[in-house]
Formats: sequence, structure tokens, C-alpha cells
Amino acid sequence: MITKTVSGAARMLGTSQPGLSRMLGHMEDRLQFRLFDRTRGRLVPTQEAGVLFEEIERIYKGFDDLAHVIRRLAKGEDKTFRVGASPSLGHSILPQMLARLSANYPGLTIQFDILSVEQAIDYLALQRGEYALTVFPIDHPNILSSRIGVGRMVCAVPSHHPLADRDRIGVADLAGAQLQSFRPDTPHGRIIADMFARAGQEADVSTYIRFAETAVAFVANGMGVALVDSFTAMQPHADTVRFLEFEDPGVLPVYINRNLESPRAIIGETFEEIARSAMLALPRPPKP
Repeated sequence: MITKTVSGAARMLGTSQPGLSRMLGHMEDRLQFRLFDRTRGRLVPTQEAGVLFEEIERIYKGFDDLAHVIRRLAKGEDKTFRVGASPSLGHSILPQMLARLSANYPGLTIQFDILSVEQAIDYLALQRGEYALTVFPIDHPNILSSRIGVGRMVCAVPSHHPLADRDRIGVADLAGAQLQSFRPDTPHGRIIADMFARAGQEADVSTYIRFAETAVAFVANGMGVALVDSFTAMQPHADTVRFLEFEDPGVLPVYINRNLESPRAIIGETFEEIARSAMLALPRPPKP
């Protein structure tokens, strides 16, 4: 169709002229109609060959289009990845994870949301997001919560506080301190309550807060001390705050959550791998 001669077609296809002639004859036998008229050494396509050629071109274009779509899917192009996180994770470790994900998929668009405890279930159950990284397991029949690591509780104190020169303290050292803390029915609050119970101490809370970042801001402004998680301590803070390790710290688990009924894309699988490896790479607390 393109070269108009058998010899030209043979050169284009990298085969011999006799072999191509036999192939044409075989095709015409199978099709039960002629593809070419042989006129003065040239091949003149029949009308049937013209119709067939147009259909074959359309099919090949479809294959090219399909290959293009596959390449874009593999690169994460035309895709928005929606992920949420508990505040302390969203402000600390998650940006590192998403930076690595973006490096793997340069065309990827990310929608990121900070989630409270109350928002996390609906975020996944209603498929508003694909993944959520939380400091608590999500209890829902359609949601898979997998523990991928742990953090720990540390103590934020003003830099001029009597305890500020110590690297490690006990819960009993906070007796009489103005304490910023979480309600006991929250993930952080339950861990703090357990720490005080193990130490045989009672928490005398002066201010209840919802977010660890708020507690650190209060400490920076001279409003006592606060027990916060180690992820919050990873964030940039004013020089007016120091973070101290506990001799017997409470452990804060980290979970990756997804909706089991939502189809999982290759980007999601990559994110899971990145999240797990990032948690494993976190520095461990110094030994006493």
C-alpha cells in the first residue's frame, strides 16, 4: 500500500521479495478476495484492500493510544493521590514520604489533608481519600489498619525550666508543674494517663489541648510543660523549647489505613512501601 512494489515492501519489512509474494498469495487465499492488481510491475490496491488498510491503521492507532495510557498510568500522570494524616504525623514524617512518592511519579498531583480523630473514619469510609496515616487504629469493617511503626512520648519544657538541662526525666519529676495535656479519651491522653499510672502519679492538668503543636506553642510562651509525641518534637520549634526523653516513655503506635473496597493503584502500593521504610529509618531514642 505504501511502497507500491513488492520489492519496496520487502525492503521495508526486512524480508525477501519471493517470501513476501508467497505471503500475499496466502493472505488473499485466506481472505477470499484480491488485495492488489499487478499492473506493469506495480501493485495497485483493490477497493477491498483500501478498506482493510484503513481499518488496520485504526486498530494500530488504538494500540498506540493504549500504550500511551499505560505509560501515563505507570508515571502517575492524570492521577490525584489523596492522603490524610494525624496532625503530628502530617507536620513531620509524612512530608518526607510524599516527597519520595513525588520523585517516583513526577506527574502526580497530591491532595493532602490533616485529619482529626473524628474525621479519619469518614475520610476513608466515604472514599474521600485513599490512605490515612494515624496514631490510632481505625475501627471500621471496610478499613484495613496496619501498624507500621511507633513513636514515643517526650516532654516539652521551656529552655529556662529547672529540668531543661537534663536529657532524661521521670514522670515523678513533673510533680507540681503546670501541665498541658490531652483529654483522657484521646489517643495521646490514654498514653499519658497510662504513663502516670505506671509511675504511681496523678496528672494535675492546667490546660487541655487538642493538638500537640498547640501544647508546644503554650510551652514556648511560658505556660508550663507538656507531654507530646516524638513526631511533634521532630518539627522546627523555637529555641525557647527543649524536648526531654522519659525514662519510661509511653509508646505511640503509627498506622497506615486504607479502604478495602477501594481499588488500590500502583501509586498506593508504592506509598505503602515508602511509609514502612520511612518508619523503619526513624532514629531510635538514645539509650539511658
